[in-house]
Amino acid sequence: MAVKFANNSFSTLSAGIDATQLTFDVADGTKFPTLGGSDHMYLSIVGGSYTEIVKVTGVSTNTLTVVRGQDSTTGTIANSGDRIELRVTTAMLLDAFSSSFTNITDGSNIIVADSTSDTLTITGTGGTTVTNTPGSDTITIDTPAGASKGFATAMAIAL
Repeated sequence: MAVKFANNSFSTLSAGIDATQLTFDVADGTKFPTLGGSDHMYLSIVGGSYTEIVKVTGVSTNTLTVVRGQDSTTGTIANSGDRIELRVTTAMLLDAFSSSFTNITDGSNIIVADSTSDTLTITGTGGTTVTNTPGSDTITIDTPAGASKGFATAMAIAL
């Protein structure tokens, strides 16, 4: 599941919506990123006295399928012509970081963030690992027998 972004994407509501409507039309759905599979994006419905953030899970031409009241907002009645904009939101950033930075690799070294155990592990080419364990504030450097000590030494100096 990937959160999608685009610069300066906006449209307007083609018709008014009630506070619980899960599909609605916009004037131009092509202004927003294409969603595939389990992709999604966050849009803000902006009225004169309200803003609601919705999670868009589908776009079919000009029809959006949404989850209402995201990011501490509530579903609200919105008027035809109200702007609907792709803005940076807290939920968007959290989704991007959790999906994009879980595993990073360059083919040799890998960084793995495990949100279940709340640990971060860096593995070097020789098999040396550096693991940060929050709560105990410990960092463990483990170099298997026969592996290069250079990575462990460099990490110990860096820390």
